[in-house]
Parts: sequence; structure tokens; C-alpha cells
Amino acid sequence: MGSGTTSGVKERLFCAAVRVFAAKGYKGATVRDICREAEGANLNSVQYYFGGKDKLYQAVLEVLFTEGDRRVRQRLESDEEALPETRLKLLLEVFCQVLFSQSEIGDAFLRLWAMELANPTPFFGDMIERHSRPQTLAMLDILSGILGPRASLEVLVECMMSVLGPAVYQALLWPTLQRMFPEHPPMTEHWPHLADHLYRFCMAGLAAVRETLGE
Repeated sequence: MGSGTTSGVKERLFCAAVRVFAAKGYKGATVRDICREAEGANLNSVQYYFGGKDKLYQAVLEVLFTEGDRRVRQRLESDEEALPETRLKLLLEVFCQVLFSQSEIGDAFLRLWAMELANPTPFFGDMIERHSRPQTLAMLDILSGILGPRASLEVLVECMMSVLGPAVYQALLWPTLQRMFPEHPPMTEHWPHLADHLYRFCMAGLAAVRETLGE
């Protein structure tokens, strides 16, 4: 088997795994499903290329989390000296782009993330620790810069959930909302406007929190 063929089979298996895991979840997906989706790959190929279903799922999670992490870090590191307000705006733009780009990677990440939150696999904790934890700490640092030293960890966490929650909520409900409001522009086009709205909405809320802290 030539290296080109080997690379092609492995790539087909990985892309098929992304689609199958996103549709059925880790427990619902089978090696047979993945091989069938990968244009009839041999059942032994998952073991040969990835070491089994568990390691293939971990490889999928790694790519999904790494891609999201890369985009966030790349955007924030592009202007490390920016004011916290500017960094928050940049983060919301990346967040909305990932959620609403409707790319295969973005859609798969959202679906698998929702499944993992509802029914975590043994592999989810490691991804959270290595990828989500640094992102969360960076977000809390931005909010601390906006709210000032009086903001406790509890307040910062509550604000973080309030800032990011609306985008996640809308992303999860978008298929239903699209049916209810078919005249609404597609989110692939509308996400920059949503990011701008969320930024202005969040800044108003953070200003109210800062005023309360001052009192």
C-alpha cells in the first residue's frame, strides 16, 4: 500500500468519524458506521490507523478543541496590548464565527460539545483541562480588567456565563429558530452582526455590574 493511499484512507476515516460521532455520539457510533461512512473502509482500518474507536474519538476531540483554541489564541494574541473591552469584542467575534460558520468542524464541535455536557465520556475531562481551562482563565482576566479589582471570582464567573451563554443558546436553538423565522438572514452571513450586538449588550450589563460593585 503506497503512502498516498495510506494517507487517503486515514483521512477518510477521520472525516467520517467526525460526521458519525457528531450525529450519534461516542456511545451510539460504531466502527462499522464509521467505515461505512468512509466509503466502505475495512473494519480493521480503525484499529490499524488509530488504535481503535476510543483513540479515534480522542483524536476527533483533540482536533475540534485544538482548532477552537487556536482561533481564540490567534485572535487575542494579535493585539495583546489592546484594552480589555477590545479583547472581549475580538473574543466574541471568534466565538460567533466558530459557532455559526456552519462548517463541518464547527457543527461537529457544537454537537459533540452538547452531547459531552449532557453525558460526559471519560475523555472529556482531559480536553477541558488542557483547552477550555486556559480559555476560561483568559476570559476571566478580560472581565477582571473591565470590572476592576472589586469583582470576586464568583462575580467574574457569573459574568462570563452571561457573556458567552446567549451565543451558545442561539447556536443550539438556531435550527428551530430558522424554521420559526425563515425571513431571518442565514447565520453564515449574520454572525458578525450578532457578535456586535452581543458585545454592546454585554458591555451594558458589565457597566451595571461595575456600578453595583462601586456601591
